[in-house]
Amino acid sequence: MKKNFEETVYEIDDLPFTTLAPCWHEDFTIVYILSGTLVFHINHKTYLASSGEGFFLNTGQVYFAEKYKSYPCRFLIIHISQSLLYPENDDQIFQKYIRPVTGNPSFCHLTLIPRIPWQKYILENVKKMMETCRTMQYGYEFKIHHFVNEIFYYILQNLSALPELSRQQKKDIARIKTAMTYLEETYARKHTLLDIAQSCMLSRSECSRLFQRILHCSPVDCLIKVRILHSLPLIAAHELSMADIAAKTGFSGGSYFSETFKKVMGISPRDYYRKIKKGPQHQG
Repeated sequence: MKKNFEETVYEIDDLPFTTLAPCWHEDFTIVYILSGTLVFHINHKTYLASSGEGFFLNTGQVYFAEKYKSYPCRFLIIHISQSLLYPENDDQIFQKYIRPVTGNPSFCHLTLIPRIPWQKYILENVKKMMETCRTMQYGYEFKIHHFVNEIFYYILQNLSALPELSRQQKKDIARIKTAMTYLEETYARKHTLLDIAQSCMLSRSECSRLFQRILHCSPVDCLIKVRILHSLPLIAAHELSMADIAAKTGFSGGSYFSETFKKVMGISPRDYYRKIKKGPQHQG
């Protein structure tokens, strides 16, 4: 079941940079706000979502979340594989119902708002899935499968009402994913704006504008955050010096790494280690 259906609950204050890092998945994604308010970005769109609201994302959409002002927020993200919706040997179901959704580049996502009846029904099924996952009674997988099918049925019924993407927006999404993959695979190397731009076949100025449109930051700032995220498990392991961690994550030296880490995270690497080391003891 884990392969076909995965759910994770996040506290925005517990995430590095109080941000859910930009990503995309080849599964369908459901986002549900459990409490508080959240800034949620999907491709070119930015939303302010509150408790009881949510989103359904088609496969391959770029998304991230940020803290709204000083408000805490607890939210759920569910990833649903395509194979959960149809038997793998039933190509007819896939071609008739799944491919028109995943193969439609204009369908990126839809917002889920309780005041719209069919969207309210989807949100209610999300809550039922959460409860089912909590109890995990014998046979719970069948109930999860039922709720997922109900959700997808209502999405299919309302696809025609969704706005289409422009050709430029489609290009933007493909290019930012290429650039994000490039940075994720090469973050430990030295980089310039030019080579990042070349990775997605754009000029430096167009590349900078692309990152601002989708990720709301510059390519260099994005690279720095990727490097810092990769440094966190190395700091937690407490086996390498700051200079060694810097070398492994693409920073030019231990001092520069520590300075940049504190500027971005608001805490030094050593204080970060003390904080996570003390965390489990405090909880216990």
